[in-house]
Amino acid sequence: MTAAAIDNSMQGQAAIVLGAGISGLAAARLLYRAGAKVTLADDYKSAYEIAAALNIDAVETIGKGGDVSARADVLILSPGISADHPLVRQFRQEGTPILSEIALAASFTEAPILAVTGSNGKSTVATLLNRMMAAGGYRSFLGGNIGVPFSDTLLEERTIDPAKPVHVVEVSSFQAEHLGDFSPTAAIFLNLSPDHLNRYADMQAYGAAKLHLQDNLKEGGWIIYNHEDEFFRTALEDHPRAVPFGLDPGKRGRLAVRKGHVVMGRKKLAPLEELSLPGPHNLSNMLAAATAAALMGVDHGSITQVMRTFQGLAHRLELLATINGIHYYNDSKATNTASTRVALASFAGNIVLILGGSSKGSDFSELRDALVEKVRYLVTYGEVGLTVADQFQGLVPLHYEPQFQAAVNKACDVSRPGDIVLLSPACASYDQFDDFAQRGDAFRMMVSAIEHEQTHA
Repeated sequence: MTAAAIDNSMQGQAAIVLGAGISGLAAARLLYRAGAKVTLADDYKSAYEIAAALNIDAVETIGKGGDVSARADVLILSPGISADHPLVRQFRQEGTPILSEIALAASFTEAPILAVTGSNGKSTVATLLNRMMAAGGYRSFLGGNIGVPFSDTLLEERTIDPAKPVHVVEVSSFQAEHLGDFSPTAAIFLNLSPDHLNRYADMQAYGAAKLHLQDNLKEGGWIIYNHEDEFFRTALEDHPRAVPFGLDPGKRGRLAVRKGHVVMGRKKLAPLEELSLPGPHNLSNMLAAATAAALMGVDHGSITQVMRTFQGLAHRLELLATINGIHYYNDSKATNTASTRVALASFAGNIVLILGGSSKGSDFSELRDALVEKVRYLVTYGEVGLTVADQFQGLVPLHYEPQFQAAVNKACDVSRPGDIVLLSPACASYDQFDDFAQRGDAFRMMVSAIEHEQTHA
């Protein structure tokens, strides 16, 4: 389906969008533009709230308690909708197509799609790759799980109608569950670590959801996988279009690290000390993005420029301030134990760690060794905070607070010059916040208040 065919291409077809978050709203807008008869439903919001957020009178809205059992030609799922939802079961039994918003948007473009998935680092790699593609002469659109729905960047592509478009799309495991004919030019697999185990039966099921990205790889496309991740290496290394990335990815890799330099073949791209982001996890992220960009024909200079200048993303080991010798870091995006382990490994020690939030089924015992080695004081909070405090009682000095603000205040009270106050929660945020960004912004405001108070004391 070409971009020019988007208007009225679904004329007369009935579509139900389930979930009125940002991706559901975007899917409804796209379907409406394509001429479909759209119903947007949500189990938790009122019909009035949904209609006000969408602001398209022609779209029917059904809120909490409403009847959404009507038949339709396609069901579009927002990422948080469970496969056990009654409407999903009904459509599955009837054999009616069920698609994620990602799959819906992809059907409306012929531009290359570079899809990034993994447990950790997706947003960083997607943003790096987006900037490398732009530096290499593409009109690169960044969307998906990173916060801007793919449907919205697709509509932007149609509005601009650029000569050389490409879509970099961050894809979560939830979004990968109903991909239909989604056909990326590159499927990029970063790593797999325990996450979302309140939704998946085990790690195998969680990883299998992500592997759907390579089911319909575009002819001539690429699978790019982390050579150092056992799950993805085992699953993908024998694929004829698979290219590994890593410090030493072997003969099939495009980039490697040799004698303190990132190299591509015999060409030195940059010395490690000139890369803009420190830490082995960020080096891995850069190698993933650079491998994909190189396969897409981006020149060495453009790749190196981004590797030297990219300053990272908000809420990911973000230094907020240094106040009276105490360093405050916002790592609110660390919503699983693997991310928090990476954060702890990034510092020598003297960490006052703020950990907690809502449960994702994580095994916190995986943090035990890192806590002993790096954390001087642990503050837990929220839905799982008391359980975590009980688990680590006697291991390190610790304190539990039910509310996030009180936990931050406690962390600040016990910190001293030379310490690192680190928000790296290892949990989702939904017990007290809408998302990790809202939690990180709350932490940022609290630190700013401390800085203001100290400056004007």
